[in-house]
Amino acid sequence: MTLTQRHILLLTQQAELEAEFKSAVRDARLHVLNAAAGDALGLQLRRGVDLVAFDLELPPEILAAGVAALDQHREVPVLGLGAASESWDRLLWGSPLKDLVAVPFEADVLRRHLDQLLERGDFLHGAELVGQSALMRQLRERILLVAPTPVSSILLTGESGAGKDLVAEALHRYSSRSECPFRPLNCGAIPENLLENELFGHEKGAFTDARAQYQGIFEQANGGTVFLDEIGEMSPAAQVRLLRVLEQREVVRIGGSAPISVDIRVIAATNRDLQKAVDQREFRLDLYHRLKVVELDIPPLRRRAEDIPLLIEYFIGELTQDNKSRLEGFSAAAMDLLQNYAWPGNVRELRNLIEHLVFLAPRALVEPEDLLPHLGSQPTRHLPVPTNKTPDQSERELIYFALLDLKREVAELRAAVERNTPPPVAPAVVQPVAPEESSQSIYPVEDAPYNPADPQRPAAIRIPENAAIEPLSTLKDMEREAIEQALDRVGGNRRKAAAILGISTRTLYRKLKEYGLE
Repeated sequence: MTLTQRHILLLTQQAELEAEFKSAVRDARLHVLNAAAGDALGLQLRRGVDLVAFDLELPPEILAAGVAALDQHREVPVLGLGAASESWDRLLWGSPLKDLVAVPFEADVLRRHLDQLLERGDFLHGAELVGQSALMRQLRERILLVAPTPVSSILLTGESGAGKDLVAEALHRYSSRSECPFRPLNCGAIPENLLENELFGHEKGAFTDARAQYQGIFEQANGGTVFLDEIGEMSPAAQVRLLRVLEQREVVRIGGSAPISVDIRVIAATNRDLQKAVDQREFRLDLYHRLKVVELDIPPLRRRAEDIPLLIEYFIGELTQDNKSRLEGFSAAAMDLLQNYAWPGNVRELRNLIEHLVFLAPRALVEPEDLLPHLGSQPTRHLPVPTNKTPDQSERELIYFALLDLKREVAELRAAVERNTPPPVAPAVVQPVAPEESSQSIYPVEDAPYNPADPQRPAAIRIPENAAIEPLSTLKDMEREAIEQALDRVGGNRRKAAAILGISTRTLYRKLKEYGLE
């Protein structure tokens, strides 16, 4: 990372320290503040700076004022220059954006610390793991707090596609092991009989095809980090051997007997409920507790829908670096639809959708109807898979699924209309009529042929012969009225309106288009 165009604020009253600092960061935009008292520091922070370098030899009253000002801007990285003190320990307590350099310092050492702090600041602000929701800010801060610690086992939990691999890479990058190897392994993608070989390696001649010695990933990553994805799919035998690695920090190759010491951090990830797997005797309890020394939960995309516009912008920029796209953006209705979708595939599903639209969008400004085929309740239906069916059979199957969707949506709308229709007036109670009093009909009253002029009909349902009959509303009119009332009640919020009507957002968008209410 370069310091070019970075705005660094230096607080010092020592001319020699100022000169050394300027020499080391000559290509950065450096502003020197000689007095941290009053509002001087606060004013600079409000204007925006990338990093604050703090001379820890400042007078106590100035140092205290600087600490107070910086406490209101905990998102700004802070580099202390000098020896640690009580005031320094209080400065941004618990912040992952704090570092210390002894004075006098080498220019290269200072620049390395500045680069690391600025990179952490960028990460905390969402340069990676994109999103400004509270959940993502908390996750990034926890990553920066956990990464530099000596914790040797970390468990990542979350749904498939949420970004556990990116979190694992960040934990390695911001740790003291970042200069050593990072070795990922998907435990669910390797056959059981090969998994132990990949993890622990083998000696020459250990089995038929073992023509040479092989080091497993624990040896390959010595000094660094091993990322075991889908740890819940690991076989019981491999779990026993992994527990030994975690507890004794040594491995034994297949076919060998001599233990080999390894210095590694193990990051495990799963989308399964490991506690449930333990209860079902599918996962070892002792290994589960050994792995979750620190546990980080990766939030699903549906819980941070406010991050979707930022993710879309990021993916479009990533996908169009070398390729032009006619995609200009999304209409308000389309974005609303995306933010109310459940995203079972999480960020991975969103990226796949954006990649499709970047190159194959039917128009420059995406509308809801362009998204609906890709956001169905059965998204696997849209994936191209090899089959033995003829094109006619495939087409009939697609039509069948479409009819099932339509049937379900009609049922949803009918239920919504019934909920919004006033209950019918209860009919008047009909008194029994003696046989001799009913000479005009041989039927009971409820089974008699309908005749509005019949004097034996109950008064509550007798209709005058010359009365005008008001036409009934059609089902479509009632649907439209119910939708309009729901939208009026929630100020036009379509997600809330759909909830009131008891239908999906997808159904509501289709009906809005059908009735011209967009």
